[in-house]
Amino acid sequence: MAIREIVLFGDERLRERAVEIDVKDDGWQGDAKDLVDTLIHLKERFGFGNALAAPQIGSSYRMIAFNGSMGTFLAINPIITWRSEEMFPLWDDCFSLPSASAAVMRHREISFECIDQTGQPIHFPRLSDDQAQLVQHEVDHLDGILMVDRLVSPGAIIAREMMGRAVHPSLRQAAA
Repeated sequence: MAIREIVLFGDERLRERAVEIDVKDDGWQGDAKDLVDTLIHLKERFGFGNALAAPQIGSSYRMIAFNGSMGTFLAINPIITWRSEEMFPLWDDCFSLPSASAAVMRHREISFECIDQTGQPIHFPRLSDDQAQLVQHEVDHLDGILMVDRLVSPGAIIAREMMGRAVHPSLRQAAA
């Protein structure tokens, strides 16, 4: 088991677009195992964390490890194929910016496709709310986009310990 350090906000590797994987070339498999092992370790250590994108461990490959309500699997070359017009606000958080939460807007529903480690297609025809926002967050990582790039307003970021005690005006308006 290889647990890797999380790449933190400010590191330029988080701004690079991840490279698509050819499953026939096994050069990516070591990073895949490390990604899964690191996610499992984080979830055991902190009690949360349902997904982790490869750039967050310093890997340039286009893959996400999932371990939560969508199941436990490795998504290779994931793409969002459809997004609902309806969006919703939420407090987003990220292992790469561990002390902060950001108010962002995400699409209420999405469709999502990827392949597994053998090259077999996996299709999620319609994910909503928590699952949809999770996939959007992780696919953003693969595109070099961070939650701070999606703030509802310039001041829509708080210390993580304020979660549950702070309501950003954008989130309050949307809830009304």
